[in-house]
Amino acid sequence: MCGIAGRFHHSSLPPDSDWHDRARRLLAHRGPDGEGSFRDERCELVHTRLAIIDLSPTGTQPMANEDGAVQVVYNGEIYNHLELRQELAARGHRFRGTSDTEVLVHLYEEEGPRLVERLRGMFAFAIYDQRRRALLLARDRYGIKPLFYSLEAQQVLFASEIKAILAAAGAGRQVDRQACYDFLGLGYIPEPATGFAGILALPRGTTLLVDREGAHMTRYFTLRAQPQVGRNLEELVSAAEERLLRVARAQSRADVPVAALLSGGIDSSLVVAALCRATGGAPNTFNVRFPDEGYDETAMALAVARAYGTKHRTIDLEERELDPETVASLLRHFDQPFADSSLIPTYWVCRAIRENGIICTLSGDGGDEAFGGYASFWRINHFDRLMRLPGFVTQLIEGGGEALVPLTRDLGRRVAKAARIADRGRRNVAELLASLYNYLNEGEKEDLIAPEARSGLQSVERLFGGTGDGTAGGLEALSRRLTECVFALGLPGDMLRKVDMMSMRARIEVRVPFLDEEIVDFGLGLPHALKTDGRQGKLVLRALARRWLPAEVAAHRKQGFSIPLDRMVGGGFHAMLAEVLLSPEARIRRFLRMEKIERWIAWFRQARGGKRRGEMSREGIYQRIFILLALELWLREQRLTW
Repeated sequence: MCGIAGRFHHSSLPPDSDWHDRARRLLAHRGPDGEGSFRDERCELVHTRLAIIDLSPTGTQPMANEDGAVQVVYNGEIYNHLELRQELAARGHRFRGTSDTEVLVHLYEEEGPRLVERLRGMFAFAIYDQRRRALLLARDRYGIKPLFYSLEAQQVLFASEIKAILAAAGAGRQVDRQACYDFLGLGYIPEPATGFAGILALPRGTTLLVDREGAHMTRYFTLRAQPQVGRNLEELVSAAEERLLRVARAQSRADVPVAALLSGGIDSSLVVAALCRATGGAPNTFNVRFPDEGYDETAMALAVARAYGTKHRTIDLEERELDPETVASLLRHFDQPFADSSLIPTYWVCRAIRENGIICTLSGDGGDEAFGGYASFWRINHFDRLMRLPGFVTQLIEGGGEALVPLTRDLGRRVAKAARIADRGRRNVAELLASLYNYLNEGEKEDLIAPEARSGLQSVERLFGGTGDGTAGGLEALSRRLTECVFALGLPGDMLRKVDMMSMRARIEVRVPFLDEEIVDFGLGLPHALKTDGRQGKLVLRALARRWLPAEVAAHRKQGFSIPLDRMVGGGFHAMLAEVLLSPEARIRRFLRMEKIERWIAWFRQARGGKRRGEMSREGIYQRIFILLALELWLREQRLTW
């Protein structure tokens, strides 16, 4: 796991003598174990190394072929590198060391840009071919590892983090208003956009070849959910068991100890069980304890740790300083607006792992997407039924829910909202899907943003597919479309971005067994009825949990890795909110309606004291606050205006 960056021009690089040192310093946290560089008249490559495989100097990057005509910088892990190495050696290629990076060099010599089709793992890399005067950028199938690029400033710029691109002379800094408009609803910027116009994320499953003829983007992998009906649950559980053991064995390959994140949820618990069963070892495991019992899963994590005899440590976030500057520094680290509050515990648990001398760990991320673990998967069961009711019935339900709002804490609001969503979804399925993942819908964003500031901007619904009847094709079609949207949007833009940025800031590598190609393909073949029964999700994984895990863990309801932000921050955080968001210098003041922001901040303060209004959930309040804070801090840090 590493940091990579580079510049390329097919004829001659523009001068920028200090860029290498600036980029190296900015990416040093991603690679504390070494650094390397390459430079000729057309290409400059930078690499910072976190040594996981081949700890010797033969693992140093940039890495070249025998005559130096092919150079590579790479971030990630290729889990089938041993098999590919044997094949390449049989073809006459000579290897200097044992790293998976060297496999990329020789596989490129054999297959050119199509080498990506042979790779199994998580990766982002750049290959410079001197003879062809070409640069190849590539990213893994699901977007596990990041890669950003820019085609401006008379050159191609690329890097693991945007900050290294911005360090180049002539790199532009202009707000992508559409991306930030989407952010205000989602809490993250959907790829391939970033907060900057002119800087893009290389899409998952894509290569970008730049040569004398221009830039050519090729999608080598397209994800499709293809459920197979009539499958037997017990047979599927056995098949999942076999696959997870194989993947755990492959992803435990490393020249350093491999630990595991053990949140206490089904996914991370199954990863720990698979790791122990596949290797026969007792790894180090870690979890985070939250001060709110409604969010804390420590008891489940301890039950799994005891069952498998792991060396377990619980990280108590109350021991950590959640002061305003700590939160602000984590938000600034993302280089663009990002407001998933679980970034805080993700960073602290990764930092604790590093402090215990461990630099490589497995996690349970990715299980929800393929196996139907999110609440949205079982909620669409209810929406499917609501959408099949006559319109006047859903309108009556909505009116009844609104009447209950002043009398209930959440029930009335939820009933009314569900009826509204179903009514819209009947006409436009994209609006239904967008509503499942937006904190602010389009109407709420219009109330928040001044008309002139949103002129020309499009609805986020465009990202969730075209219009169409939400009842067309039935529940299976709706589930299939939801699955593909989750993989296209939330997984790379939110979940994986958070894990990469926070783990690399803590200088550790996180591997994700549930995003192995074999596991994902298996999950995408499950029909909706084997994902959820309308009350809980991941039916196949829960059945496997009943085989592998303590009974209380297998039966434990899904909680997710969210935090009680209102309970965990103190008075200093509230003071900072007023100072940052309500000050005359606030940049959001120029395009957002401040009276609404003042109301949200007041509600956030009341929620911490145990008081809350029924028209908005506790999570809804603090998520809106976090979105505004992330946007304001980014605008200030980058000296940008809307």
